Amino acid sequence: MNGEKQKVAFSSVIAAVFLTLVKIIVGVTTGSLGILSEAAHSALDLGAAVVTFFAVRISDKPADMEHNYGHGKVESFSALIETLLLLVTCAWIIDEAVKRLFLGELVSLKVSETLWGIGIMILSIAINITRAKVLRKAAKKYGSQALEADALHFDTDVWSSYVVIAGLLFVGIGDYFKIPFMKYGDPIAALGVSALVITVSIKLGKRTIDALLDTAPKGMVSTILHEVNGVKGVLDVENARVRPSGANYFIDISVGIARNESHRVVHSIVDEIRNRLQKSIPNSDIVISTFPVDVSGMEDREVYHTVKKIVDKFPVCTNIHNIHVYEVSGKKFIAIHIEVKECMSLNESHGLSHTIGNLIQEAMDDVQDVSVNFEYVEQQNIHAEDITGQSGHIIDNIYELIKQVPEKPNCHDIKIYSRENKLTIFLHCELEENYSIEKTEQISKGISNMIREGISDVEAVHIHVEPVEG
Repeated sequence: MNGEKQKVAFSSVIAAVFLTLVKIIVGVTTGSLGILSEAAHSALDLGAAVVTFFAVRISDKPADMEHNYGHGKVESFSALIETLLLLVTCAWIIDEAVKRLFLGELVSLKVSETLWGIGIMILSIAINITRAKVLRKAAKKYGSQALEADALHFDTDVWSSYVVIAGLLFVGIGDYFKIPFMKYGDPIAALGVSALVITVSIKLGKRTIDALLDTAPKGMVSTILHEVNGVKGVLDVENARVRPSGANYFIDISVGIARNESHRVVHSIVDEIRNRLQKSIPNSDIVISTFPVDVSGMEDREVYHTVKKIVDKFPVCTNIHNIHVYEVSGKKFIAIHIEVKECMSLNESHGLSHTIGNLIQEAMDDVQDVSVNFEYVEQQNIHAEDITGQSGHIIDNIYELIKQVPEKPNCHDIKIYSRENKLTIFLHCELEENYSIEKTEQISKGISNMIREGISDVEAVHIHVEPVEG
């Protein structure tokens, strides 16, 4: 994979070198600001292609002790550099265009020079269309943000070349037919190029900043909740978080499972969740922690699953909790609390509550009435800094504390995040597979309390429990 990505990136460097040199020569020879602006644009593409080439080489390096989440952010950083370079170039082009339009610095082009310029632009379009197509294909194949940004640069060159050709045609026609105002086509074309490049830069800049700030991709949290809620045995979902890094996604999620399930069943549910998420979201690194949910009796469990299956049909609903079942004279009265991700009017929430209530009554013959209470919960992503590589002493302390646990769990894969000077700790612990979920919960809470008491500034501890291998 590394070889193919680097080959594609390097070929873009070669193409950018050729186009930049040709446009500079023709632009200086003819004095066309449109061509010079394109030369500057291509020079920028050359710098961006070089940055992309090195970014691809670095981003594909595997995770190490200092970079536990790999080097994927390098691609986002390189895309941000490309954006800044684009904006600087546009400022220069706009300045030159304004001088030629309003300060009498207009350059007259001969017909031969105009034809040369048009020929170079047509050659540029052919090369850029080919390069953009190859880059997009590789970017889609490997999920590379750097290659996608590079393809965007070449796409921009195609459209800006069309604008420059239009400007040169106006200048050539004006020169041939002695129409003075048409000579303004060249600087106006340059302004058109700048407007196009600025638009693309703003779009690219927003995406790269979102990636650097760990903004969850739109709709991905909803996808995660949908997939997890579809796994049999999952009774609740909490703290679904996504952290993008290059082509990879790091997902943390907590799921509620019935307290009386065996450890083997719990691990089977976790495996199914991981498989479904990896299939739905490729290149994902998933940490799943579990917590016990009280479900008294098989009948109450059936009520929960029936209610959950119905509520899952409505995308606005994100979580169900506090289900209370009251039985009076052989009839059930159900009260449920549902979290929603959108603010709804009273009329909207009233209509939705009746719809859900009617569906529950249709699914369960002995339900007399259903009371639905909606709670709006704003979807938030917690932004934190990975400090695992700088926290060797904390990790050593954690291992020393775990040695005091009587069950002697085998704990590993410790990760440490920092947010507002508070620490969040993730770790995996292997326990005997015959432990009940209550025993597992007891051990997990004991480890969590020991870490909180033994290490200062710990805000949260998330423990993923799994059976001892072998």
